[in-house]
Amino acid sequence: MNKNNENVNEKEPFLYVLKFRTAIYSFILFVLLSNKIAFNVLNVIISSLFNNRIEIFNDKNEITLLASFIMAVFFALCIFIF
Repeated sequence: MNKNNENVNEKEPFLYVLKFRTAIYSFILFVLLSNKIAFNVLNVIISSLFNNRIEIFNDKNEITLLASFIMAVFFALCIFIF
């Protein structure tokens, strides 16, 4: 019974390190991917793939909801990979 408790106690610091590392990666990726230049790059990529059928920016040069969703999916994939 003591062996199980010792194994759980040994894994706890490791789990906290993994959570902290994931939080740092998420913060860095969010800062890099949430600026307007990242959405301009996304616009170039989406325009080349879908022939300008998906709008990233509206008439007022603001980011659309669809663009935010696409960037969030890309953000989640980056976190999953790293």
